[in-house]
Amino acid sequence: MERLFGVLGAWALAFLLVLGFLAVLPAGVQDAVPDAAVGGAVLVLGLLGARRVVRRPR
Repeated sequence: MERLFGVLGAWALAFLLVLGFLAVLPAGVQDAVPDAAVGGAVLVLGLLGARRVVRRPR
């Protein structure tokens, strides 16, 4: 159960990081960024974060 919460936390953190980064961009740049790029960034960051959580300590 701890791993599940860790993975969900990684996805939530990735989502908030991407949204926070987009929020500081100028309006013209925000409009130019396609939604698919935002979703892809969330997926990649979420997978990287989840990978770190799921790995077992050595």
